[in-house]
Amino acid sequence: MFVNYSENKKQHTLYAALYSLLFTILGLFSYFIMLNYTELTERKINSIFETEFLISTLIIFNIFGFSVLKINKYLSNRSQLFTGKGSGLIISMIIIAVLLLIMHYGTLVWCKKVLDITPLFYLRKDGIKIMLIAWAIEMLIVGLLLIIHSTKHTLRLYKEKEQLKEAAAKAQYRALQNQLNPHFMFNCLNTLIAEIRFDPNNAVKFTQNLSDVYRYVLQQEDKQTITLKEELEFLNAYIFLHQVRLGDCIHIDIQLSEVTSEAKVPPLTLQLLVENAIKHNFIDEDNPMTITFLSDDKGHTLTVRNNLTPKQSPVSHGKGLNNLRERYKLLCNKDIKIMKDEHFFNITIPLLYE
Repeated sequence: MFVNYSENKKQHTLYAALYSLLFTILGLFSYFIMLNYTELTERKINSIFETEFLISTLIIFNIFGFSVLKINKYLSNRSQLFTGKGSGLIISMIIIAVLLLIMHYGTLVWCKKVLDITPLFYLRKDGIKIMLIAWAIEMLIVGLLLIIHSTKHTLRLYKEKEQLKEAAAKAQYRALQNQLNPHFMFNCLNTLIAEIRFDPNNAVKFTQNLSDVYRYVLQQEDKQTITLKEELEFLNAYIFLHQVRLGDCIHIDIQLSEVTSEAKVPPLTLQLLVENAIKHNFIDEDNPMTITFLSDDKGHTLTVRNNLTPKQSPVSHGKGLNNLRERYKLLCNKDIKIMKDEHFFNITIPLLYE
């Protein structure tokens, strides 16, 4: 932590020094231009005045330059419109242009006052020309500086947004983990106890699959997407646990096109959809369930379909599907589609390709 803080402090100091050098150069540029203004050079300018004039000009330009950066930073933090569409940047540039022009004019007026040149607020044509040339060149430099500064700020905001997006995806994944853990583990342990008593060999296989399921859950924690192939392999172990518990009344029918071989989905997506089907339907030997996985011809979507034998009063809060919907919005800004008729329940999800 201390190393990062020290590095950030050094970087900040370096940027401040470079900015100060730039503003000093701009001040020198203006100084030499204004010093050659005819009305000033007509009077004998002593070395003391030149030194004071130089120092004051450099100080004014540094104060002005760092004020510009502060204003730019303030507007950037205050309004997303400033960094998003650029209209705020244009407004800022107009304000700075006016202030810079006033500053040049004020400097010339101050010089005339010190040298007792009248009329005080009137500039001859050569004075206006010099002032406008200096102003235009400096505005070009300051404008480029503002654009660079704003771009840097925009990139930082984008990076922070991506970090928040990743953090949100991980939080939602943990929510899915927590949803899987309590009631699923309780059912599996009860099934395992029964298998140990009546079929020890199958109990060993059941335990291996249960271990595979939870290993998979833990391994995918830091991943935003996983291949569809890996999800289907995991689903075999997950379905086996339910088949042991409910009997041979759950069937999986996979009808995927070849183009889906490289497709990806958020981790635990298929588990969530299968669990949703099992949770809300009555399943036994007289009411078997077939869960079908269908992809469209172009491999853009995957539809999970199950026949309906709804329970009388299923407890449902829709957290799982809402969670999945939010994960897809974060990943690709796409939504899942839910369709239901008298016989089938369909959920269509986007397939992702990187």
